[in-house]
Amino acid sequence: MSLTDLIYLSQKSLRSNILRSVLTSLGIIIGVSSVITMISIGTGARLEVEQQIERFGSNNLILRAQSSNSRGVSMGNNSVNSLTLKDMEALKNEIPAISAIAPNVSLSSQVIANGNNWLTSVTGTTNEQFNLSNWKFELGREFQEDELVSGSRVAIIGKTVQKNLFGEDNPIDEVIRINKVPFTIIGLLDAKGGTAWADLDDTIIVPLKTAKQRLVAKKFPGDEIRQMTINVSSSDLLFKTEADIDTVMRKLHKISANGNPDFVIRNYAQFLNARQESSRVMSILLATVAGISLIVGGIGIMNIMLVTVTERTKEIGVCMSVGAKKRDVLLQFLIESLMISLIGGCLGIALGLGVIFGVSEYFNWKMSLDYMSLVLSFVFSSSIGVIFGFYPARKAASLNPIDALRYE
Repeated sequence: MSLTDLIYLSQKSLRSNILRSVLTSLGIIIGVSSVITMISIGTGARLEVEQQIERFGSNNLILRAQSSNSRGVSMGNNSVNSLTLKDMEALKNEIPAISAIAPNVSLSSQVIANGNNWLTSVTGTTNEQFNLSNWKFELGREFQEDELVSGSRVAIIGKTVQKNLFGEDNPIDEVIRINKVPFTIIGLLDAKGGTAWADLDDTIIVPLKTAKQRLVAKKFPGDEIRQMTINVSSSDLLFKTEADIDTVMRKLHKISANGNPDFVIRNYAQFLNARQESSRVMSILLATVAGISLIVGGIGIMNIMLVTVTERTKEIGVCMSVGAKKRDVLLQFLIESLMISLIGGCLGIALGLGVIFGVSEYFNWKMSLDYMSLVLSFVFSSSIGVIFGFYPARKAASLNPIDALRYE
């Protein structure tokens, strides 16, 4: 028999038991769709982490004042502002790997403008913060040197603040009141989006000196600050620089190696990478479970094909008695098994794509389609059909024509 004849006979046999064929391929459908979905979740989680690292700025460390302790009792995060501008200068001078530092102070404030009010985060800092945090400007400009030195009442706002105070109107040169102090808006930042814990666009940035003099003078007197954003020249030096900062700060603040520091160093990239690794491990675990369902689907194919061989024993005997070779019988049952797995693979891919786009659209989950997973799923499902269909096909081909014709 020609290959065309074998394919025709195989699809005719499957159509004669179409419900059985669909139910047999169900395991393959579920397995393939699950593999595609799990891989897409893992890829989406990885891309989300990369985007969050990009939002925070690469190779950045956060040095933050930490709560003091009195007789073992925490006095709260704002009990002592342990960082100063002198600390910042010392770090720049003593650690060569530090390429830039941006000091800042912050507060939450109800701001008023254009007849509207909004509770937001206000940060006093320098222009270095824009570069370190990868802030881009949609409108306006950054602070001028004389504005930083003199403590001018100028402000740069994020997209969330613009939306809640001005709608879609241009906010440049508008006046906004922060703690009843009027500020002129000179810039609008590009949208950054949010993270699991913060809306990065819900912010107002003012010059550091202005914030210290007019907004947080009592909270941060003199040259005290809340935290520093520190950029390291290379990602390979992050951990070493973190250790160097700890050493220098302990020396400046006269804290022993075993003493409780009045500062904390945060490495957001390390935290986000750890979260990415957790997502990756979970995705691999879920994909493995989905892969097992593919194998179960393959066992289902083998089981049904064995039943089919038993049901069609007399038919096989007739075919072999009129000239069909063992190779023809073997190929026919292999093709049937392959067709079932291919149909299941194609339907599984369609279902997987539907789940990906549905979840992304309606649940706002970050998912990213990996086209290689489609190819691998298709190839794997085809292999399942061949591997698990071979034994039933071989059993059919090995039947004795005379015994097969006598089978009842």
